[in-house]
Order: sequence, then structure tokens, then C-alpha cells
Amino acid sequence: MAAAAKAILLGFLFAVPVSGDTKGAGPVLRITNGEWPPFTSKSFVHGGVLSRIVAEAFALEGIDVRYGYFPWKRAYVYAKDGIWDGSVGWAPTPSHLRDLRMSDPIIQVDKALYHLKSVPFDWKTIDDLRKWRIAGTAGYSYGAEWDQAVLEGRLKVEEVALDEQNIEKLVSGRVDAVAMEVDVAEYLIRTRLSKADADRIVRHPRLLSSTPICLSLSRKLRDAPALIERFNRGLAKLKASGKYARYLVESRKGTYLPADPGEK
Repeated sequence: MAAAAKAILLGFLFAVPVSGDTKGAGPVLRITNGEWPPFTSKSFVHGGVLSRIVAEAFALEGIDVRYGYFPWKRAYVYAKDGIWDGSVGWAPTPSHLRDLRMSDPIIQVDKALYHLKSVPFDWKTIDDLRKWRIAGTAGYSYGAEWDQAVLEGRLKVEEVALDEQNIEKLVSGRVDAVAMEVDVAEYLIRTRLSKADADRIVRHPRLLSSTPICLSLSRKLRDAPALIERFNRGLAKLKASGKYARYLVESRKGTYLPADPGEK
């Protein structure tokens, strides 16, 4: 079987209907998705807050969404190559904009530093971080200043493969602070730690960066420009209705967590 045909067949096998308040009989868009809790997850109610917002914004414009869950690199390639119609959400970087058409921002992903309450951690500039043992996740960007400082060797960062590993290093005192996406950190602290350990961790109020996340449609999709316009209209309607703000609050309260998220 040719690679493209095999990918399309696998896409249909892994596609799942959207769980949401609104469903119609209109056109169907096939959107790649992946595991990025608490924003997206196949196991979450409504697929997580980002999945819900995308599906319901389109539904308000008479368009149904079907999600297929893949590793993120594959999800991106399937959208870029037009094997699927698009992908649920990516940052509008120059390289992404060359490959995909982007919507208005759906959410802002804030990144910050977390530390133990017992550690008198503080910082104002990136160079202030040099005196602390700092950890991050390999492959992540924490803002232009951070990236430049690491590139120049002014900032040494201990890197691991998974955010969960950094939470463990922080609790055990092996590092002074860890850089993480705020919603992801709060989710991991809530679901992976005992209450006693969770209560020991605090977020520094200064953000490292804030990144917009947008719906992404394939440039190979003929109607992509018009579909982006319709999505933007639906997103505006969802915000005006008050549901958008409510969904974000629900997500941060843990409303969309699966029945057994592995809490301790």
C-alpha cells in the first residue's frame, strides 16, 4: 500500500467524533489532534478545552469536526501534506505559517518558573537565573530571551524529556526552579502529586513568555481561507456568548479530567 493511502486509511481508523453541545449535518472537517493535557487529550471530557472550543466554534458556523489522534509530529505532517484537513492548534511561527493557514488566536499559553515555597527564589532578568539550578523540557522554547541566553551559554538549563520528570526533580530538591507551561504545570501538580507535595510548590508571578495557539488548516485545502474566516466568526460568537470564558474556567478547575486521572 502506498504511504499516502496507508496514512489516509489509518486516519479513518483513528478518527473519533467530537463530544460537544452542538452537532449538525453540515460539512465535516478532519482535524488532527494529540495528547497535550489539559488542553487536549483523547481521554478528557470533550477532548479537553482546546478541542471543545475548536469544535464548537466550527459548529456555530454549521461545520462538524472529526478528530484523529496522533503523535504531534505526525499530526503536523498530516495537516501540512493535506492528508488531513488541518490540526487543532499550533503557534503562528514563521515556519508554521509557511506550511499552514492560521486562525485568530484561540488561547494564550503562558510559561513561567515554579519553585518550592521554602526556596527564596526570585528573578527580574534572564541573567538573574544563572545563580539558580534551572530545569526545562528538551525541545521547548521559553521565549526569545531565554533561548538566546541558552544559545550563548549565559544560561545553563538541565533538560529532561518530560514535564513530569521536572516536577519530580523539583519536589525532591534536585533543582531550584523548573520552567513550564502554566496550565500544564497546574494539571500535573493537581494529578501527579500528593496534596502535601503540591502545597510545597509555587509559581513565580513573572512570566517567561506568552504564546498564541491557533487553529491550523492545510494550505493544500482549497477552501482553507474561507474556512478560517468561518472559524474566526464562530470563535467570536463563542466568546460573545460567554461560553468561551466558562470553558477555560472549567478546564482550570479540572472539570474535563477523565473519571480516573491517576490522582494520588
